[in-house]
Amino acid sequence: MKGKINFIIDVIMFVLMALLAGIGLLIKYILLSGENRWIKYGRNVDLNFWGLDRHEWGTIHLWVAIALVVMLILHIILHWNMIICLYKKLIGNKTGRVICGSALSVITLLFVVFPFFIKVDMAEIAPGRERFGSIDKHEKQRFIENDSHHAISDNNVKMSEQTNIQSTIKEKQENVKEEHNDEHQEIDPAIEVKGYNTLNEVSQLYNIPVIVITEKLNIPESTSGSLKLGHLRKQYGFTMSDIELIIHNYKNQ
Repeated sequence: MKGKINFIIDVIMFVLMALLAGIGLLIKYILLSGENRWIKYGRNVDLNFWGLDRHEWGTIHLWVAIALVVMLILHIILHWNMIICLYKKLIGNKTGRVICGSALSVITLLFVVFPFFIKVDMAEIAPGRERFGSIDKHEKQRFIENDSHHAISDNNVKMSEQTNIQSTIKEKQENVKEEHNDEHQEIDPAIEVKGYNTLNEVSQLYNIPVIVITEKLNIPESTSGSLKLGHLRKQYGFTMSDIELIIHNYKNQ
């Protein structure tokens, strides 16, 4: 019976580890962060999988990790006698075993709780729509790297290629700016709404009543303020720009 339980726990641990890795890759390479979305798509878009954005998948990633730790603890409990036996054979001195065991326990505990005791560095950043200029930097670097791989000895040809690169970069910049201006015309650039924001968060951040937002978006007044805008957007068909325009107009009344 104990062997069957061990086998089941091992299978669950293996599945959880695979899921943990898969969600991590999903967050890193598919549900891109804001800066990478600008680089890839030329604008700030909402990326979701199964109706969840990268932040919500991050929460799932955390709970999967917790479940894996629980399974690992069960695994250790079921193999405790074997672990103790091997530990005694590995470190024959009792004092040495106590020191090593205590050090391992302290280090493990520190790894778990250190996020609650660290001090993070804070710095002001520009609003999201002002950061689209970073696209040009990345695109320029990409062009330069590609050009270096295909460089030729003729200086005249190099100058011609660099001129074409600069023209392409400038054209891309103008296209992004034009699209940016069409979507966010006359909206205060300091106003930025994300899909993971809730109605209550937007209300508190920009000092606008929730009822004003729901009325303008034709959303029922009974809608919970704790719901995320990304979910509401899919249900009612509005965009983040619509909310930003509502906030802009309300602040300028």
